[in-house]
Amino acid sequence: MACLVGVALALTACTAPPPDAAATESAESVNTADWPIVELNGVGPVEKMINVPEGAASFRVSFVCVSGNFSLSFSGAKQSDRRGGCQGTRTYQFPAPESALMQLYISVPADSHFALTGEFTTDVFSPDPLITDACTQLSEYMSVYLNADQGYLQGDVSAEEWRVQMDQAAGIITELQDTATGLIALQLPALVEGMSSPVVVPGYFHEQHSPTEMDAAGTIVGDVCGDNGSGLVIMAAYGG
Repeated sequence: MACLVGVALALTACTAPPPDAAATESAESVNTADWPIVELNGVGPVEKMINVPEGAASFRVSFVCVSGNFSLSFSGAKQSDRRGGCQGTRTYQFPAPESALMQLYISVPADSHFALTGEFTTDVFSPDPLITDACTQLSEYMSVYLNADQGYLQGDVSAEEWRVQMDQAAGIITELQDTATGLIALQLPALVEGMSSPVVVPGYFHEQHSPTEMDAAGTIVGDVCGDNGSGLVIMAAYGG
């Protein structure tokens, strides 16, 4: 996979559209006084089963870890995963499952200390549709160039075919510049420029290399998409 380097970010949560009157009335009728506060801290990965109170619509989390990279997974729902580097406190909101129990899995390096505080709320989690659309295009863009590289390394894609697919990926990301907003839009110039860099040759994205602005931009857009609940999905055509 491409070498993507974690960067420290302070991401501002997107403002969800206001709920309708019926949803607001229903939320106000729920008694949340006895809802639990989840507090976990430790070293290394951990799995925890959490009781979900009746009427909960989402689970709000503050998480910090000391070293390495992390991922937070809830009830096996990959689209709800949040991941990044252990720099600073991160705050996330997840949709609460309909079941009475929720499985939380914290993945950090074996020697990394972490702390998590979470609480259930009646607030409905609503992904930003503009970010979701941008992440769909970013997933397509990354799938194209990573598959081109993998296909070349396996002998299924010639150098000429690799170049055609690189141009296709560059076209997707260039077109996205017309519609993307916010933090994603700020990263697109680095992604576009990176695709035309002379160091990008067949097999480049599956090799170890020094961190670049393109790598950092890829990490940032990945974080934004994950935080929005619309994580990047790479559709592998050749395996690997």
